[in-house]
Amino acid sequence: RPPRSTLFPYTTLFRSMRKQILSVMLAGAMVMASLTGCGSSASGSGLPKNIELQVPAKAGGGTDVVARAIATQVGKDSGSNLTVQNNTDGSGVVAMEKVRSAKPDASSLLFFHTTMLIKTATGVYDHSAVDDFTVIAVGQGTEKTGYVLVVPGDSPYNTTEDLVEAAKAAPGSILMGVETGGSSHIMSGLFAKATGIDVKYVEAGSDTEKLTALVGGSINAALVNQNQAKQYVESGKAKALGCFSVDETGGESAILPGVTSFVDQGYDCTFTTLFLVLGPKDMKAETVTALHDYFESAVVNPEVQNVLKPAGFDMTFFSQEEGLQKVKDQQESLNGVVDMLGLKQK
Repeated sequence: RPPRSTLFPYTTLFRSMRKQILSVMLAGAMVMASLTGCGSSASGSGLPKNIELQVPAKAGGGTDVVARAIATQVGKDSGSNLTVQNNTDGSGVVAMEKVRSAKPDASSLLFFHTTMLIKTATGVYDHSAVDDFTVIAVGQGTEKTGYVLVVPGDSPYNTTEDLVEAAKAAPGSILMGVETGGSSHIMSGLFAKATGIDVKYVEAGSDTEKLTALVGGSINAALVNQNQAKQYVESGKAKALGCFSVDETGGESAILPGVTSFVDQGYDCTFTTLFLVLGPKDMKAETVTALHDYFESAVVNPEVQNVLKPAGFDMTFFSQEEGLQKVKDQQESLNGVVDMLGLKQK
């Protein structure tokens, strides 16, 4: 055994090494604790790990298809878990209020469309997207046409002109299915005004419910999403007479070939649907920008386009500034239309 004096340098060395090892282990533990403390955020994105996306539409409908396709891609790109919650309670008001009153940390977001602005214009909802929410992203479809006017397959009306002439001959005889205070209600009013007819508006619910009511004979006509009307038209259960276009240039439906816009048929009525991604008021600017960019890139992803294009929902998102202005302009326009049609609730 070596003398104690000979072991001293090694003992000192071992003690020094042990201190360094303990120091490294302590530093590692502090890093792990720090990471654990940040466990509510998705890695690298600065967003919450879990995001609930409120969608005021029934599962399987057009809005739901769009929301799920985009949300899935945003989740992949950001590392956050985006969960779609279909919430139609109170005609969407419950979903909107849930997001409006949520913490401004992006853990609760809203995916909806122009219908929300209509609800504000009509007084169904007493808050506005611009004043009471954070406008994160605003999109618009690339298709030139939108909602289509359908009648039952055995209807005597084969053209828009047929229906217009019948309505003029017997004002109020046409039962037009609408979702009260929704996009179809506004568009039905615009159509009636442009064609100079009087129709009776009948509460018929969502597009899916409208089509069911149409086939069942409860209503004579309705304006519905083209994609949802497609299977009914192809099966002969319904006939498509014409469709709205997004502007005065008109166009033909890409989903229902041969169905032309009302503009092309000589009727001056157009309608543009905006898709909205909103959050609670007072969200951090960097969080809003990050979310906007994820949504903007998601809609041009090939996997997302493979879902949206065949369904007629291909779209693009505007810049943050342009999107906000689009919402402001459309809200102002809808306020005027609602007043003109007398749809403002007392």
